[in-house]
Amino acid sequence: MIKLGSMIKWIKMSNFALLAISITIGLATLLWVDIDIGLNKAFAQEATGETHGASATAEKSSSNMMGMGLLAAALSTGISAIAAGIAVAMVGSAAMGAVAERPEVMGRSIIFVGLAEGIAIYGLIISIMILGKI
Repeated sequence: MIKLGSMIKWIKMSNFALLAISITIGLATLLWVDIDIGLNKAFAQEATGETHGASATAEKSSSNMMGMGLLAAALSTGISAIAAGIAVAMVGSAAMGAVAERPEVMGRSIIFVGLAEGIAIYGLIISIMILGKI
């Protein structure tokens, strides 16, 4: 028999995990769009007759864009890994409880844990895409 207090606690934790996942996906998307727009602006113009001062400014701007790209890649990997850790912690503990009661649900519980780990993989893919643009 399920107690109401434990069910309310589970609902609150699942909302927290959903919020963490939503924030991670939103930040990764925002960083991807920001870097994509910035790199397109940085490399869209072709240099025809630059002076020394303009060349130094362009080099500094390119260096800043490289730094922002590396920061975006690091953030998308790090935040998605944290969100995946939170999701796996919640899903894994629930899965082990379910397997303890009914061992035949082991295969399904592994699938749910794998889906939670997919969040980290998506963050890594976004990082690789960002690094490919730099």
